[in-house]
Amino acid sequence: MMNKKQWTFLLAVAAALPGVSRAQLVISDTLTGASSSYDWKALNGACLTAGNNTGSIPACSGLSYYSGKTLVGGATGTLPDAVGSGALRLTNGDTSTSGSNGTYQTGAVVSNFTFPSTQGLQVTFTTVTYGGNNYSGTGADGISFFLADGSKSATVGALGGSLGYSCSNVNSTYDGVLGGYIGLGIDEFGNFSNSSDNTSSGTGFKASRISLRGAGSTNWSYLNATYPSYYPSSLSASQQATAVKKTCSTGYLYDFSQGSWSPTKKSALTYNYNYITGDDLSFTIANQEAVSKPLRGSAVPITYGLTITQDGLLSLSYSVNGGTAQPVITSQSITSSNGALPASFRFGFSAGTGGGSNVHEITCFKAAPVEQSSSSAGANVQQSARVEAGTQLYLAYYHPSNWWGELTAQSLLVDSTTGTVSIASTANWDASCTLTGGSCQAMGSSATVTATSPASRKILTWNGSAGIPFEWSNLSSTQQSSLTSGDSTVNSNRLLYLRGDRTQEASSSGPYRTRTGVLGDIINSSPTWVGAPSSSYNGPWVDALNGSASPAEPTGSYATFKSTYATRQNVVYVGANDGMVHGFRAGAYDSSGNFVSTTATPNDGVEALAYMPAAVLSTIHSTTGKVDFSSPSYSHNLYVDATPGTGDLYYNGAWHTWLVGGLGGGGNAAGTIADSTTSASGTIYALDITDPTQFSEGNAGSLVIGEWSSSSLTCANVTNCGQYLGNTYGTPVIRRLHNGMWAVLFGNGYNSKNGTAGLFVMLVDPSSGAKTFYYFDTGYGAAKDPTGKGGKNGIAYVTPADLDGDHITDYVYAGDLFGNVWRFDLTAATASSWSVASSPLFSTTAGQPISSKVVVASVPDTAGGNPRVVVAFGTGLSLPATLTSAAAYATSSQALYGVWDWNMSAWNAKAAATSQYSSLAAPQTVTVSSLQTQTITSQSTASGSTASYRTVSTNKVCWQGSSVCSSGNNQYGWKLVLPSTTSGSTTNYEQVIYNPTLAYGMFVVNTTIPAVTQILSCSTTQASGYTMAITIGAGGAGSSSFFGDSNGNFSTYNGGIVSGIGLSGTGTPSFVTTDSGVTMVQQTSDGKGSATAVNPGASATGSRVNWVKLR
Repeated sequence: MMNKKQWTFLLAVAAALPGVSRAQLVISDTLTGASSSYDWKALNGACLTAGNNTGSIPACSGLSYYSGKTLVGGATGTLPDAVGSGALRLTNGDTSTSGSNGTYQTGAVVSNFTFPSTQGLQVTFTTVTYGGNNYSGTGADGISFFLADGSKSATVGALGGSLGYSCSNVNSTYDGVLGGYIGLGIDEFGNFSNSSDNTSSGTGFKASRISLRGAGSTNWSYLNATYPSYYPSSLSASQQATAVKKTCSTGYLYDFSQGSWSPTKKSALTYNYNYITGDDLSFTIANQEAVSKPLRGSAVPITYGLTITQDGLLSLSYSVNGGTAQPVITSQSITSSNGALPASFRFGFSAGTGGGSNVHEITCFKAAPVEQSSSSAGANVQQSARVEAGTQLYLAYYHPSNWWGELTAQSLLVDSTTGTVSIASTANWDASCTLTGGSCQAMGSSATVTATSPASRKILTWNGSAGIPFEWSNLSSTQQSSLTSGDSTVNSNRLLYLRGDRTQEASSSGPYRTRTGVLGDIINSSPTWVGAPSSSYNGPWVDALNGSASPAEPTGSYATFKSTYATRQNVVYVGANDGMVHGFRAGAYDSSGNFVSTTATPNDGVEALAYMPAAVLSTIHSTTGKVDFSSPSYSHNLYVDATPGTGDLYYNGAWHTWLVGGLGGGGNAAGTIADSTTSASGTIYALDITDPTQFSEGNAGSLVIGEWSSSSLTCANVTNCGQYLGNTYGTPVIRRLHNGMWAVLFGNGYNSKNGTAGLFVMLVDPSSGAKTFYYFDTGYGAAKDPTGKGGKNGIAYVTPADLDGDHITDYVYAGDLFGNVWRFDLTAATASSWSVASSPLFSTTAGQPISSKVVVASVPDTAGGNPRVVVAFGTGLSLPATLTSAAAYATSSQALYGVWDWNMSAWNAKAAATSQYSSLAAPQTVTVSSLQTQTITSQSTASGSTASYRTVSTNKVCWQGSSVCSSGNNQYGWKLVLPSTTSGSTTNYEQVIYNPTLAYGMFVVNTTIPAVTQILSCSTTQASGYTMAITIGAGGAGSSSFFGDSNGNFSTYNGGIVSGIGLSGTGTPSFVTTDSGVTMVQQTSDGKGSATAVNPGASATGSRVNWVKLR
């Protein structure tokens, strides 16, 4: 688009002096306030919408450039914006298709400060484009961001399609940026990449494209100063224009010493803003075209991340509306085409409208040295184990830059004098290093590791009927087609890439994405440690409800099993978004219980086994690059993103150890689902991991028990039951049931086709090992959505309850996304008699979602009667980021609850007298108002190494039907509302997204205070939260403080019992015991490990009724 408006920069470009490099290494300009704290050169329409003319950038209101124009848009539709709600505006917009309110406008800012390149550079900024006249369906030219040599004067490039960066072939303002190094064009109209419009390179006209151009100095001042004999000062203004345009359009120097009528072609320009790459957007950049009152808050923000490492590797990505970053270029050497990095950079933003119009705004800008990582949760140690040499904490991480992961094993250390437990700062191993090889920072600055050979890895998959090696020749033709769809040649290269081969990556001139590490990102899968069998299955197996039943498990068989595998290899299993669940070697325990690392059972983090589910094999490659794992355009997708479960079970005359898991949000070909209406396909897999010495691809048929999906699952009691299976976010559990069979129990997940909530039971025949599925549906689907939006329901986690201690599950409890708590009755001796209650045990306030596990506990009656079964849980929900949306959380007040299951009359009628529970006559209705209210009574402020502490009330629960209180005995449990914080118009709700646990009679749970991410801001606060420990029976404080301070002292705060500590913990806390006491160990949201002394005597009473080990 031609743009005739001139820059009013007094474009004698040498007039502006180079800025002085600032000493600070971080630039952070929010641009939302009354002024900028940095020194910018502002040109033409560049202004601050909330400005007051006190800084280097003028205020928009009153700016002479916009004289006679109406300033549209902003936070409210009318400028000025309030301080704190503004932006850097480059051009104005319009409210009609025929108006001229924003046409032929330009605006730019160039930094008078510079940034050193010695530590690399990472730039982040956010743009919004809106409120125009919809010219040609796009509205305007666009925005550019550029880096220029800091030693050169501050300049701006040509107008029109050059977007203020490159030189122009056709425009009357034709000079390019002096010392330009990188120019990013956010091109609405489509000419930035068009060599017919600017420079001598490009792919042609294309609207809604993001493009990168390289270095250049094609302008008159540079050509005249560098080649005075070719571009003499004697040329007239029109001759100078002709000379620059011809040089720009051809990329060659010309001798214009004889005038512009017959120049002589000379050598090629070294740099002429050459086109590097681009990405065509699937949407129009601008919105709210020709509307009466466009608003910034309704625009689509796009956040850009540009990184140049100190050795010249360039990466660029963008994020739409806070969604997953989408790469344009990744780790490409820029110095080979652009020359060495200058010693420093200066920054520039420019925009123009031409005959169109749009509001072009920058809402934030940050520049810092290169450095970033993120983490995911995972802590696994032996329950109540004595901390000995070799006991380890396993921490999982993810890096959103190029999406790779780490899994480290770090020793837990005990101070011999104080007994204090700490976490070693250096890892014993990092699974990323063992798969990738090379230097390993996690193990120490000088550590190097030899990469596992891709050919030697033991990777399995499923062909629809049996386990097979993940080798090209073993795949079915359908599977081979899935891995090669759209390829010009059908071969095994992509399979080899998935196995870890690096020879076909782009860095080696191959077609596939260059990976930072072979191990993929680990986000929502926590590490699962599997060592020697350790369940307490002692003595003869007796069903307490059906004593005449003959158990399949021979007396003493489990003791033999434990003895046989007492020294087997410890393996840590974790799902990763490289498409596999991995198992890594983690030492063993010898016959005396000592942790050892031997040649036979090494503690080295080498992969022992991996499994790629067939559902992932069919989706990990896509012809859509953004969700194609191997594509250089890969943005992100989820594949194996759930925590696997493990357990021992008996069939075919022997005990086995299984690993069972789902995919979390993985397995969706079109990308991650983060809504309540889209249907998802679910998958469950099971592996026999009994004997790690048998792990081999040759044993795939016996190691892979099976894989079941929404399309293949069949049930004995429900037709088309696969339609009830959605994304399997929870962790399956393995339990013995009253029909004499072992079973895998799991929730139906999110977003199933039918959209209800329910429980799946996979029975394993004790004689043959045959698998039979049952599904128990609550019937609560879209029509029961408490929000009235018709969303899908689902259950993630289920909690088995063994009420009489016979190691056989009696009931299964679970919470659903609509906030209902359900009880599934599995007490009958036949599966056909199992059932789910016709209505929920309890429903939360306004449908507060339950996305984590419920804890089921037996709480003694203070009056000496039968104990009560109390179901405790927290509410909250986290949905993953997608390509077009940020990670989302529950947007209303959330709470912790403890609810009495009062309906135990049927149980008491069949159970022994010693296993009966307090019950009431039906009907009873439990509502939120019938629960005792506990409150957070005080909260300290964190300072330095001192964490924030919370105290909680100690109100007594006046149980319905009891005489606990002198009056008002009408309560069914307790609730504790979690607080929220409000900043501006945004309210952030503390909530529960991690599984709680019952430890020493206390309900212990990590709460999450979501990261405050204003999409229009470049700044985010890290997610934080509290580890809460409250009594299971009343939801209040214990008898003494549960958490110790940094010195291990259990003090009070403001005279109150400490019941919460601000550790920002993730996942489920683990507890280890030493001679000096108990320590809580967990990972925190910054990826670090945390060890905190706890007081096991703080509890009142309460014991779990599900016999799974504490991990």
